[in-house]
Amino acid sequence: MRIHAHARNALWFGPGSGRRPIHRFDDPTGRFRVCYLGTTLEVCFAETFLRNPPVRILALDDLAARSVATVELRRELRVVPIHGSSLARLGVTAELASGSDYAVSQLWSRALWEHGDQPDGILYPSRHDDSALCVAVYDRAKDGLAIVRDPSLAEDPQQLARLLRRYGLGLTN
Repeated sequence: MRIHAHARNALWFGPGSGRRPIHRFDDPTGRFRVCYLGTTLEVCFAETFLRNPPVRILALDDLAARSVATVELRRELRVVPIHGSSLARLGVTAELASGSDYAVSQLWSRALWEHGDQPDGILYPSRHDDSALCVAVYDRAKDGLAIVRDPSLAEDPQQLARLLRRYGLGLTN
């Protein structure tokens, strides 16, 4: 799944042309692009709206300007797990997926992208809700993804209320 602005493609791979890398697994030299997905709606919500803690109140207009894309896999994606026992195999700590030094994560992403096995992306725990996993998908795997639903986030008030309760958030106009 992915929460995105209505104006942006649900399967947006960034950073945009000529833009510097700003997200955890973006390529530091711009040779490849990354689309960030979540394995649950909750983790997508946390990664989108809880990035700059503490967050206590969200604007209804901001929520209404977003869509929730459900992504279907058209083929099996080969992803490198950066959690659990895989940390030892890679010789890293969980800081790679949760630390604040994105330069190190970006260099690891670059090394994985260049690896001869050509993985399609990285599977890692969310920094903002570590109860679920996220996926950084490299643009070479975009043919393996398809959007099957893309409704407005505000379309389902019960779902939105459940998300706000889960994270103890208020709502304002």
